Parts: sequence; C-alpha cells; structure tokens
Amino acid sequence: MNEIIKISAEYLIYVVIAIEVLAWWMVKKEDRIKIALLIIIAGIIAFTLRTIGGALYYDPRPFVVEHIKPLIPHAPDNGFPSDHALLSGTLTAVTFIFNKKVAYLLVLISIIIGVARVLARVHSPLDIGAGWLFGIIGAICSYYIINLYFKKKTSNKNVQ
Repeated sequence: MNEIIKISAEYLIYVVIAIEVLAWWMVKKEDRIKIALLIIIAGIIAFTLRTIGGALYYDPRPFVVEHIKPLIPHAPDNGFPSDHALLSGTLTAVTFIFNKKVAYLLVLISIIIGVARVLARVHSPLDIGAGWLFGIIGAICSYYIINLYFKKKTSNKNVQ
C-alpha cells in the first residue's frame, strides 16, 4: 500500500499534465491559443495566491510535527499550500471550462494525489484544500480576464 501512496503522491501529477496536454490538443485549433492563455494566466494568479498565502500562514509538515520519516523525501519547510494540489487544481479548473468530461477525470486524479500526499505525511488536508482553492480562483479569474479581452478585441474590430 505504501508504494501506491508514494507513486500517487509523487508521480500522478504528471498524468494530470499529460491529460491536460491531450485535452488541449484535441480542441479546435482556433481555441488552443485561448486555452493556453487561460492556463498561463490562471497559473500566474494561482502562484501569486500561493506565494502570498505561504507568506501569511505557516503550516508545518505533518512529518515534522509527528517526528516521523515521511513516505516520500521532502524538505521540512512550510507545507501551505500544496504545490501539487495547486497545479492539479488549476489544470482541473481550467479543463472544466472547456471539457467537463475530462475535468471530472482530473478531479478524481487530483483527489487521489491530495489523499496520497496527506497519507505520505508531507501535507495536511488544509494544505491540499488551499492549493485546490487557489487553483480554482486562478482559473475563474483567468476565465473572466480572457473573456473580457476577447470581447473587447471583437468589439474593437466591429468599430473599425
């Protein structure tokens, strides 16, 4: 069981990235730029929230508090928020905007990653939840920014 937790906690994030790339590649060519911008802007916003959140709140990693060896090697630094949850949450939320079926699969994988990181004792549930929340906020903000930009761009073309 520990091997499954280790693999899920460390490497399942690459499955999320691969699925995101495939989902992106399967959309219409003209939508790829919009989705790439969604991902980039959502990532910037989520990473900014993560940086601010990590500076304002310190959550020691469970293995540090419990004085045990974690299932996967990790520095004994601030666990808040989880970078794995941040990335999986951001990509899942962005995918939900353009492909709900694939997004549901990513939700399941993200939950497995989050649970595995808690079981590996490198994160608390709060770290995981905050990572997902910051990723979702990043995706929502990105969605509105992109829509405003493309709406403004379209209306400027109509004026000319």
